[in-house]
Parts: sequence; structure tokens; C-alpha cells
Amino acid sequence: MLIFSVIAYTSLILAIVSLLLAIRGKYLYYWVSALAMYLFSYIAGFSIGQLTVGFTFIPLALAIGHSFSWIKNTSHSMMFLCLGMAAGFILVFYVDNYWLFLPFWLFS
Repeated sequence: MLIFSVIAYTSLILAIVSLLLAIRGKYLYYWVSALAMYLFSYIAGFSIGQLTVGFTFIPLALAIGHSFSWIKNTSHSMMFLCLGMAAGFILVFYVDNYWLFLPFWLFS
């Protein structure tokens, strides 16, 4: 359906733009980027969504780090970036898709 394609690509563009804004210093946009990427991953779940859900954990880890003021310099950012990449990799390859998209599975 066309509407799902529009929603998916809109959420992907929103995720990329908000990630760029967050990198520039508006750290609240990491949350927006993570949610938009998660929505894109769910809608595109039958093609590339199963791999892109791993990218959701990168802005999510950075958002958590900035929300609790755990990130003070560039090395802390790199540490949370690596933590998000590791979490995404582990969850994509070792966790069933039912658990990755659990909140959405309850509604469908």
C-alpha cells in the first residue's frame, strides 16, 4: 500500500534529519531519531527492517547517555556509540523478531 511507503520514507527522513540535528548539539533529537528509525524498521520489516532495527540502538544509547549526563566529552560519546552498535548487533542476530518489535506486535 502506498500509505505505508509514505510513512516509512517519512520516518526514515525524519530519523536522518533529527540525527544530524542531535549531532550538532540538540541532544533531545536523539530520542526522535531512535523512535523514527524504529518505526521505519517495523514498517520495512519484511525487507530491510530486520537489519535496520539494529541502527535504532545507536541514537537510543546516545540519548540515554545525554539524558543522564553521562556523556561529558568525545570519548564518552564514542563509548556510547560502540555500546549502541554492540547492542544492535547482538539483538538483530540473536533475538527473534517478535521480541524486537514487541510493542507493535501487540497492536497487529
